[in-house]
Amino acid sequence: MQKQYKNFRAAYPVIINRDKPDLYLAHIVDFDSDTSGATLSEAIEMARDALSEEGVARQDAGLSIPEPSFDIKHPEHTIVTYVDIDLAKYRKLSDNRTVKKTITIPSYLNELGREQAINFSETMTTALKEKLGV
Repeated sequence: MQKQYKNFRAAYPVIINRDKPDLYLAHIVDFDSDTSGATLSEAIEMARDALSEEGVARQDAGLSIPEPSFDIKHPEHTIVTYVDIDLAKYRKLSDNRTVKKTITIPSYLNELGREQAINFSETMTTALKEKLGV
């Protein structure tokens, strides 16, 4: 049986500094960790991923997750933004277990796919990811 986790959602402060034209450094204040990205949006995305990974690791280890800070002191010429996380959603998106599904397709597609040695599971997974934007 899969272990159930309490849904945890929060927004944490991240201090972002443009180090070079193509490098944004992101300091995650409450976890005292750092990440980076080539663009501002990539740095924010990387911060969200790092926060989510750390939160899940802490939940799994039975450790507490810090409360988000507010009144953040930061150097001039830096950006403070809040990055939201949803650990239940992150767990779902990170779950790579496979499940068996039965699908119905037209016979001619089945024959063409078999002739070309198409991996139907891989094709369906790729199509679903594209359709769902994940």
